[in-house]
Amino acid sequence: MKTRIRDRWRNPGQPESAEKNGQALGYVCWQLALTAARNLHVENFIYQDDVQRVAVIREYLVFLVHAADRLAFDSLAEHDRATFVAALAHACAGQFHRNAAEVLGSGDYRVQFIDTLNRRNGHYGACSFSDGVPGYALLRAFSDHIQEVMGSNQTNRWVM
Repeated sequence: MKTRIRDRWRNPGQPESAEKNGQALGYVCWQLALTAARNLHVENFIYQDDVQRVAVIREYLVFLVHAADRLAFDSLAEHDRATFVAALAHACAGQFHRNAAEVLGSGDYRVQFIDTLNRRNGHYGACSFSDGVPGYALLRAFSDHIQEVMGSNQTNRWVM
């Protein structure tokens, strides 16, 4: 399944702030996470219910925010990086909240997302990420979290 992503600003001559870049990337991350969850379904992995599907999307979002932070570490000044990552995390939390509330009903999904992000960052932060590429340990940690959500029945044990 393909995802169309805009990668240019409407007015390319104007520099955009780290905050605006973070907000824009939040929407892109949402699209990527949603496509990844759909791809799992297309590949015949089994979601028991919408709660499980939303949890998979949350794990993808958290991983993407972490990866963006690691990439920003090498290319942005400390203040810009902090602004960028905060805007990205809040944008992803907002997207997650709106969509989870639509599917699962009312709840504070923003807090759930931020709590998961903080826990995972502690775990993912100990893993290597060099030359713009996540190391094996980071990918393995991410896949373990997806596996935990999906379960380990005969089909889903091969999810990652």
